[in-house]
Amino acid sequence: MSELYWWRRYGDFSPGSGILPHMGETISHYRKQRYPTQVEFATASGYNLRTVQEWETTMMINDHERRILLAKLLRIPPALLGLDWRLVTYQDATGHVTDPLSEVVGLLEEDAYYQYEDMLIMGWECLYAGKLLEIAPRIERRLHKLIAITKQAPVSQQEAWQYLLCQFYQLHTGIMVYRGADESNKKNVLHGSKEAVRLATDLEDNELLVASLFTSSQLHMDYDNYDLAQQAIQGAVERVEHVRTPLKVNVYLSAANANAMYTAHDETLEKQIQRWLEKALTLVYKGKIEQDSSFLRPNLAAVHHEKARTLMQFSRLHPTTKKYLKDARNELNMAWKAFPAELAGWRMHFCLTEAKLFVAEHDLEGGARIGIQALEAARLMGSKRGETEVATLYHDLMGLSKTNPYVHNLGVQLGIF
Repeated sequence: MSELYWWRRYGDFSPGSGILPHMGETISHYRKQRYPTQVEFATASGYNLRTVQEWETTMMINDHERRILLAKLLRIPPALLGLDWRLVTYQDATGHVTDPLSEVVGLLEEDAYYQYEDMLIMGWECLYAGKLLEIAPRIERRLHKLIAITKQAPVSQQEAWQYLLCQFYQLHTGIMVYRGADESNKKNVLHGSKEAVRLATDLEDNELLVASLFTSSQLHMDYDNYDLAQQAIQGAVERVEHVRTPLKVNVYLSAANANAMYTAHDETLEKQIQRWLEKALTLVYKGKIEQDSSFLRPNLAAVHHEKARTLMQFSRLHPTTKKYLKDARNELNMAWKAFPAELAGWRMHFCLTEAKLFVAEHDLEGGARIGIQALEAARLMGSKRGETEVATLYHDLMGLSKTNPYVHNLGVQLGIF
């Protein structure tokens, strides 16, 4: 789909007449849940097979009574057929209701669904703004509730809730990874990532699956499971041509990052990585990046930052080739120039990358100074992972000089002295 339509929670239907989904696709979707064949449905409805076939191919059914019959017989949510719920619930015009509680429950369920969607959007906004301390407990609490709701949801609503649950797993793992790499948290994060991939696979939703594989690759990179990261991103790359721009850009960047360390004796792979990076840069330069279901926000700052990280990896593998570090510095300078102020959560990552670049350049003062900025950003976010990375940076700097006062000051800020 090229847009996120209001009926997305019910199914991936094409647009139909006006603001409604394609009625034929809708009818076919719900018919298959009750009647495996059109012949069986024709028997149940009292119409002939040809009429049923017409129902399942037409964009719009104008006959109002016919739509009411189909909504009742196939248990189609009335809104999908452009009906008021009362037309399906009430027996007649006097107000007698066939089931006095079912519609109330249905309305509550619909409201709950949209509340979870709102929480999902708010969660991503907080993550990008670096407000982990504010949102993490709420998302974790909602995730546990959502798991229970999904298990108990009616068959007709299962796919919609599973889709939402998959997206919550992606958000939750993206937040939880900042809590650090202790075994309990690591196990929780990897379980959530695995569940997201499973749900996306079961739903046969390509975009959702690519997003889940992308998230999985990112997590495995964070936990130094490089082979698993490469495997996950390869699955995403194989499907990337069928997703929209935001996800496509991030898959190319992640593929470059996950494969960079395998290029020591593989010039072909290094060239492929360069092509992925250029594809990502070209897509962002074209602009007009539409929203997709991944909540990712590719921009020039992100692309230049990832290019810098990849070039730094090339430099580690080829220490005698000075060009890699020089190019990495240029890319990082461009990343800072394009840095979006509203995405404060990215500052920690940019500072850490620059600090590591200073270390590679043997600039201890610069590494320590930017390391302190990374530490401040990590503490503001409540990121234990970020603090751990700064501590690793400190030990790397101490390995270069045990007497440098700037490095000592970083140690003081970390609480080591």
